[in-house]
This record gives sequence, C-alpha cells and structure tokens, in this order.
Amino acid sequence: MTADKEALLAICDDLQELAERAALEIARLAELPLQEVASAALLKEVLVREGFAIEREFPQIPNAFVASAGSGRPVIGLLAEYDALPDCGVGGKGPGHGCGHNLLGAAATYAAVASARQLLAS
Repeated sequence: MTADKEALLAICDDLQELAERAALEIARLAELPLQEVASAALLKEVLVREGFAIEREFPQIPNAFVASAGSGRPVIGLLAEYDALPDCGVGGKGPGHGCGHNLLGAAATYAAVASARQLLAS
C-alpha cells in the first residue's frame, strides 16, 4: 500500500466516530424532504469547522448549499442526501430513514472532509 493510501485510511479512521455521530443525529432529526434545516445546519457546521467555505445557499431550498475547500484541480463534487421518509419511523410511525439517507448525508460530508484533508496536506 502506498503512503498516500495509508494516510487517507488513517484520516478516515480518525473521522469514523464523528461520521457515525452525524449519521445518528440526522436519523434522530428525521426531517422530511426539503425540510432538513437542522440536518443541513449540522453538516454545514462540520464543513465550516473543517475549513470549508459555504459558498452558496439557496433561500428557496433551505436545506441546499454548496461548500468548498482549496482551489484548482482536482475538482470533486459530492451530493449529500439526508431526507427522511414519512411513516418510516419506529413501528412505521412518523418520519424515519428507511432509505438510509442519514448514512448517505454523513458519508458524503465526511468523504469531502477526508478528501480535503488528504489533498490539502499534499
């Protein structure tokens, strides 16, 4: 294994607990599509703490934003979905994440963090 791969795996190991906590919090919030304001705030907080700039928000869609770190090439784009489904909560009551989007949102966010840490350290 190359030194770069080992470094990236170490970064991912360091981020694992934080990513898991974010996924669990998004699952707890269970916000329906286009209403994920608290979930979006949580992910933006993570990204800002990691040095990302929130470049654009969309007033018409309060859960949508663009975050970036670094400049130049490569340009990597990731989509973070974190909406819940109605009637998919515990016992089929209330919103829940039967779709796994709480995992997708956290995974995409922490993949961006890991990529930025690796690329900006090189």
